[in-house]
Amino acid sequence: MWTKTKSLLLSRILTVVVAAVFVLVAFVLPLMVEFYDMISEPIGLIKGEIFIPFCIGLYIAIALALVALFFMHKLLDNISSEIVFDNANTKCLRIISWCCILAASDFFILCLWRYIFVMPAVIVMMLGLIMRVLKNVFDKAVEIKSENDFTI
Repeated sequence: MWTKTKSLLLSRILTVVVAAVFVLVAFVLPLMVEFYDMISEPIGLIKGEIFIPFCIGLYIAIALALVALFFMHKLLDNISSEIVFDNANTKCLRIISWCCILAASDFFILCLWRYIFVMPAVIVMMLGLIMRVLKNVFDKAVEIKSENDFTI
């Protein structure tokens, strides 16, 4: 039978697996960028060399993703320890949201070279906004819990 504990464990395992995939991608990223440059049309505002800007931009995105995954793992760890409505979780959600927003900005910059990065930028920006809303909900829940703890 599927339980909350198993669900949390699966989420934590998937977080670690996704982080490992990002680390592996970081090692082959130059080859991927070189291949993409070879097969893609130069459709963007800037028609020059894409290897260095893409490598820098994508390494920044990977670093932001790893930071977000670290704090997601920390958030899941807190939840599995029955620490739910806490300022630490609000902080984790805030950091995750800023990582998404910064990654979206990074992708918007990469749109100058290839317009194809518009869609990932929009998707990651929406994810960042959703995380901001969740952070605000958690922040309010922490405030209500704090008031409840004082009234008892």
